[in-house]
Amino acid sequence: MDIQVLTTGYWPVYPLYPNLILPQYLLDPQNKFTDYYKTKYQGRRMTWQYALGHVVVRFKPNDASSGSKYELLVSLCQALVLLQFNDTNELTLQQLMSAVGLEDRGEMERVLLSLSLGKDGTRVLQKRDHDAERKKKIRMNVHNEDKFRVQSNFKSNTRRIRINNILMRETKTEREKTVKAVSRDRLYLIDAVLVRIMKARKTILHQQLIPQVMEQVKVPAQPADIKKRIESLIEREYFERDATDRNRYNYLA
Repeated sequence: MDIQVLTTGYWPVYPLYPNLILPQYLLDPQNKFTDYYKTKYQGRRMTWQYALGHVVVRFKPNDASSGSKYELLVSLCQALVLLQFNDTNELTLQQLMSAVGLEDRGEMERVLLSLSLGKDGTRVLQKRDHDAERKKKIRMNVHNEDKFRVQSNFKSNTRRIRINNILMRETKTEREKTVKAVSRDRLYLIDAVLVRIMKARKTILHQQLIPQVMEQVKVPAQPADIKKRIESLIEREYFERDATDRNRYNYLA
């Protein structure tokens, strides 16, 4: 298992999926690293970002010849879904959500559609629609009664196959949530840059601080936006205005 540690504030906000049910052979090294990290960096908080996880799954179709083995490069959620078919022939969406511990129905639909209705050479699962009318054409959605099973006659020209998640068309509500998340991430980033500069400088004039933040933040930011974040950090007692010069900020350790 390869593990990368990311810093909050420099990366977008991703869904956490805290209730994913990991197999023991993934859970053991995760717990060992968690214990090591908390011992080495006391006081820091660590959150596992399962949405960024990737797995290589060895796959052999049921009726494949002895030489027909594949390596599937998939997301962690895709891998957890595929592992459920080691012991079971057929499962519904609801059964998979329970078995995997993925409570986000939309994400589970994307995972299942990517494994069953993706491009040729990546459809390792077969989707069986419960409605006869829906069987006549490919439908990019999943009903509770639809069933999934391993594609027993799966074939591909390559042994190593990358299966990307399907991007669904965003609804108005999802777009609004995305915009809010991007705005929130931008605020976190500006805050992080401000704190980093102030921690290094200890004291700085307003007219010196603004251009330094704009240079380091790497995203569109107006002086008025930065000023609002400065005021927020003052309220939260990260900074203070100098008692003798209101254009100067002092860092509060």
